[in-house]
Amino acid sequence: MKVLSFISFLLVFANVYSQVGIGTTSPNASSTLHLEDTTKGLLINRVALGNVTNGITPVNMPATGLLVYNTNATVTGGQGIGFYFWNGSQWQKLITNNDNNDWSLTGNTGTNPTNNFIGTTDNRDFVVRTNNTEKLRVESGGDVGIGTNNPSHTLEVQGDILFNGDFVNQEMIGVHSGTIQSIPYTNLVMTPITGTTNSITIVDGNGVNNSAVFISAFARVFGGSLNGSNSSIGGYFMVLQRDTNPAFPAPTILTYTSGICYIETPNGGVSAALGFGGGGHISYIDSALAPGTYYYRLAFYPNGVGITSGTYDVYQRDVNLIQIKR
Repeated sequence: MKVLSFISFLLVFANVYSQVGIGTTSPNASSTLHLEDTTKGLLINRVALGNVTNGITPVNMPATGLLVYNTNATVTGGQGIGFYFWNGSQWQKLITNNDNNDWSLTGNTGTNPTNNFIGTTDNRDFVVRTNNTEKLRVESGGDVGIGTNNPSHTLEVQGDILFNGDFVNQEMIGVHSGTIQSIPYTNLVMTPITGTTNSITIVDGNGVNNSAVFISAFARVFGGSLNGSNSSIGGYFMVLQRDTNPAFPAPTILTYTSGICYIETPNGGVSAALGFGGGGHISYIDSALAPGTYYYRLAFYPNGVGITSGTYDVYQRDVNLIQIKR
């Protein structure tokens, strides 16, 4: 009976003064209920929510804004125990710092790269904007576009690129030899030039039509050991070969250059012979390469006129490979 009388008193007091104060005789004018106590708090109703979309049980037809404390750590659709309010269609948790999964504008701590990331979890592109204009897009398939919303390469940039510092390409390999190799004068015989075999591995299988190898090769040839008849020339071809087998069982001829290193001309009743230093330089781009390892070398192909004996002597030679990507 005393409890009912006290409740009736509060209702009458509230109707008259619009505010109710508990522990205070001067409730704040902006409040309907003002609680004041330095050693106690307000205990909100504790309920076990089963599903955040359930507006029937355990609370039947909750009013929008109704606040409860959920004690069910496995509530379906929710984020464990804590304060929830009914937003008109479901229970929504009041987020605390421990619950907040949002990225902070001032940086984040305690992140785990296995679980924490910026991006999407569905089959949708990830877009970065500035001034509400798209500047970068990571497509769901992985291609990245800067200045374009439809990249067709792993990285596609529409606009200028400035590199300050070293630009590291895929790979750069060179071989060199100075050991003299004497090659018989016989025409139409392809002889590999020793010390020129070089290999490079193309590992990128995405956009293979844009993988290429730049080859720069050189060899110096001396014809002083050749002998010829009247009116003879010690000519040759320098050939660039490629194979996928280091033994070159079936090499592909990519390109070649030519040169001479011996001349013999009539000089009265005899002839005058001159053997001199020649050489050959090759620059070539081997493009549209699929992933794999490729071997390159130089080969020597005599093509003399009137040469009767002797050798073509190969001195310094180099083969340099650079993998390039468009």
